[in-house]
Amino acid sequence: MKKYAYIGALGFLAVITTEFGIIGILPQLADHYHISIDKAGYLLSAFALIIAITGPFMTLLASGFDRKKVMLTAIAIFLVTAIVSSLSPPFWLLLIVRILPAFLQPVYIATALSVAILKGGKQNENELMSIVFSGVAIAMVTTVPFATYIASLSSW
Repeated sequence: MKKYAYIGALGFLAVITTEFGIIGILPQLADHYHISIDKAGYLLSAFALIIAITGPFMTLLASGFDRKKVMLTAIAIFLVTAIVSSLSPPFWLLLIVRILPAFLQPVYIATALSVAILKGGKQNENELMSIVFSGVAIAMVTTVPFATYIASLSSW
């Protein structure tokens, strides 16, 4: 069933927007927090570093849990941390809130792919994986630039 692949793609869109949407608003963040752009870049670098260090372990740890609950928990954490981030907390808190979802990004990716293939069947696995991964492409050309545009309309 392609339904699960499209759900995975929608989640990918949210996950990738969370990770990369910040790129276009680094100048506004730096100005808001009175820091240099390279220091504001820690928000992206820390996110990527957490993924690189913890990704394999978190994915293995989550593999024993119900996939639906894992995906819902991951997306809920992405949503909550995005809301907290938008409230303009102190920079140190923003950095912490930004890295929390990074622990679950690899978990979501692995789970979304496995659910799409398990529910859709092995014979369609290439098509299903391409549908899930289309969320990355869609995010990169739509929501990431949209985040930059929205930030340009306000303080960030």
